[in-house]
Amino acid sequence: MLQESIHTEPISPLRPSNSIVEALDHMEEWKLAHLPLVDDAGTYLGLISEDALLAAADDRAEVQTVLNPAFAPSVLPKSHAFVVMNVCTRDRITIIPIVNTEGQYEGAHLLTDVLEFFRGTPALSQPGAVLVLFAPLSTYSLAEIASVVEQNDAKVLATWLIQGKTSSHIEITLKINVEHSGPIAQSLQRYGYEIGGIFGDKNFDEDYQQRYDHLMNYLKY
Repeated sequence: MLQESIHTEPISPLRPSNSIVEALDHMEEWKLAHLPLVDDAGTYLGLISEDALLAAADDRAEVQTVLNPAFAPSVLPKSHAFVVMNVCTRDRITIIPIVNTEGQYEGAHLLTDVLEFFRGTPALSQPGAVLVLFAPLSTYSLAEIASVVEQNDAKVLATWLIQGKTSSHIEITLKINVEHSGPIAQSLQRYGYEIGGIFGDKNFDEDYQQRYDHLMNYLKY
């Protein structure tokens, strides 16, 4: 999954001599909240935000007057797609400039292009259930989880880890290639994994609804 697999948009960068109102017009044209600023030599200077432009006192001033040199997020050519996504989400930007090792601006990706790229991965495009697990970081083993899943005649399509309830725990999101995940969930529980939720499993949803209906009927009497 290299960055070059993500579509590149032919977006012309702003120049220091552009006025603030011109920059806002370009953002409106592209439906973006950020645009790269490049000097006459093609050197990337930083990313201009719509908020900074709107906060300017004079919209006829040159766009370079609102530049924050410290705000210059970018990725190198052929960076991994995860790197691109990390920069995009870290800085909450709508465009990701591509800048080479000499500091030259080479193009950009839109946030929508990045999302479209990940939409085509098996984790999102293929059917299957999603399980959310909780476990102590000290006992977590991806090899163990994959083994449990495969023992139940299924495959792991993707995993995602985030901070758990405490600093010593993690939350594991697991995408598998089958929709009937009950046996897998039960097996994982026997290995000490807490099930936080199951999604995309019709059997689980129907069973949950039946239990809810039984509880409501019980409470009526």
